[in-house]
Amino acid sequence: MNDKLIEILSKYKIEDIIELERKDRQFIAIKSLFESLENKSYFLSLIVTNALLSYQLSSSGEEYWEEFCQFASEYKFWIWFKINVLKEFFEIFLIQSKWNKRLVNMKKIRINKILKFIDKFHDNEAFYYENMTVFLNDLSTAMAQKKTAKTLVFAVKMFSYGARIYFDKFILVPYEVAMPMDSRISKITKIYNNSNLSPLDFWFQISEKVGIPCIHLDALLWTKCDDFICF
Repeated sequence: MNDKLIEILSKYKIEDIIELERKDRQFIAIKSLFESLENKSYFLSLIVTNALLSYQLSSSGEEYWEEFCQFASEYKFWIWFKINVLKEFFEIFLIQSKWNKRLVNMKKIRINKILKFIDKFHDNEAFYYENMTVFLNDLSTAMAQKKTAKTLVFAVKMFSYGARIYFDKFILVPYEVAMPMDSRISKITKIYNNSNLSPLDFWFQISEKVGIPCIHLDALLWTKCDDFICF
């Protein structure tokens, strides 16, 4: 366990991190989408599906989500929610996206698997927001991936952002949800993990010590990394 890291992170309360998350460009982008989307019944399904396709990008995550939300805000969705409309939207978006060009054929196949989950998810959005561990478990089963897989825990993060906006209510992401281990978080882990713990277990222990779930620590580590963590 790294006392220096715990000392740094312990200066922040969950209220501070909520404010940092509100300033996250990804949060701002999806909030803008929510405000401009005429048929809001598509909103959370759009967010979750896109999160599960947000890998091997040619840009930063912020640039990609801004592109996605702009595209979705201008798209004419059917007046009633239909899975086929969502599928058609993503097939068109992946062709036209500037930043999500890699592995497009694989992602088109992945869309079919995602939408089987969305069919169940769409009628249970409030339940899943209040039970995000169940959301992750069901997503893990549907996608046949480990619950610690980066794309799955990232989907939990973006779902929590979207649901906070949609329901106008903040719910803490459960401590059981792992840290999304991207390149920047991996760099921070190498600097501070002087134990024999795996990276995921290291962050679970740090999270428990400072009293902030991993998903919310992720926002802090990203926004404050250049200031005092990645030295």
